[in-house]
Amino acid sequence: MLKQKKKIIELCIFVLIGITVTLLSFLPISKNYDTSLWMSDLNDNTIINEMSIPGTHNSGSNHSIFDVSGKCQDMSISNQLKIGVRFFDLRLQLVDNEFMIVHSFVNQKLSFISVLKDIDAFIKENNEEFIIISLKEEASSKNSSVNFDEELYNTLVKYSSIVFDNKLPNTLGEARGKVYILNRYSDNGIGIQAYYGWYDSTSFELGDLYVQDNYCINNIEDKKRDIINAIEYNKNNDKLVINFASCYLDGKFPPTYAGTAASIINPWLLETIGDYDNGLGIILLDFVTEELAKEIYMRNNYEVRS
Repeated sequence: MLKQKKKIIELCIFVLIGITVTLLSFLPISKNYDTSLWMSDLNDNTIINEMSIPGTHNSGSNHSIFDVSGKCQDMSISNQLKIGVRFFDLRLQLVDNEFMIVHSFVNQKLSFISVLKDIDAFIKENNEEFIIISLKEEASSKNSSVNFDEELYNTLVKYSSIVFDNKLPNTLGEARGKVYILNRYSDNGIGIQAYYGWYDSTSFELGDLYVQDNYCINNIEDKKRDIINAIEYNKNNDKLVINFASCYLDGKFPPTYAGTAASIINPWLLETIGDYDNGLGIILLDFVTEELAKEIYMRNNYEVRS
């Protein structure tokens, strides 16, 4: 009798283990490992336009005037890479024949070459990921004798991870281990063209892109609607959605800056995007945090990778 009871108990335990394993297989993958590798659990056939990707607005802007104007991030680009950011908005100026990261007239004391070295080293070490860098000439050259376009091309070709394709591939498997350029600095044929037709402070379609960049707003509720509208757009279209969560309130006194809006938008995003299963597009953040980046990339369709 005891042997029979023991067998029944063992059978019940075996069944419970089987049920538990089955249920866990339907849950999103737990991110207890290095967040540098969040794309590694996605299938190669994942459609890039259907992904949820955290990005940053004015990615290298860690410095400001009087700790307000000009600053958009607390983290270095190296740390942003580590927490899962895969889209970087870089604004350039040639200063003394060297590319510097700037935001408007505020020099960020960060060379573009140092950023490229960090990105190139990261993607070579984590070649299951891919990265997009948006490049824009933020200010006219200063004390420089070289041509902006020529010097930028000569700088980019030094890094083997950077590709000059004029569009993204369709699937993640094709994109892994590469750095793609979104070209906002000149119509010179390098990268994904986004020079002509990038409108100021509005939403628009541009080739294979849909951009929501309403940054000069009257009230924060308008910006929330803009962000949600871009997420909803992504559900029914095959364009790559670039959704800026960054903004400032126009005509307010005292003036508002990136941190003012981010202190409202970022907590709201944490609560809101959890309602979506997948397919957020690219969301560009001011003052990105590891928690918010994770909340975005966890909206991807994690399946057992084949």
